[in-house]
Amino acid sequence: MSIAPSLSEWLEQPERQARLSALSATTTLPEMVMVALQLGLMVARWLLESELKSRAQAPEAWPNCSHCGSRLHSKGFQRRQMQTLVGAIA
Repeated sequence: MSIAPSLSEWLEQPERQARLSALSATTTLPEMVMVALQLGLMVARWLLESELKSRAQAPEAWPNCSHCGSRLHSKGFQRRQMQTLVGAIA
């Protein structure tokens, strides 16, 4: 996965630019730590979502059912959200 071009595009979005500006505007170390932590969590969520999307689009060889022996298959893409240590992943 090549993240360099994608990361620069991701950082250009207004919400991320606002966080980067907030980091520059902080005056105390605790404020800097909190803003940097928020940015780090945003990057972590983006990385996880990108990797999950990439894996979901990869071909999958489905095994046979252990009970009836028929071939298993995907029921298609479903929108999901799960709570992780870095926040909600969609």
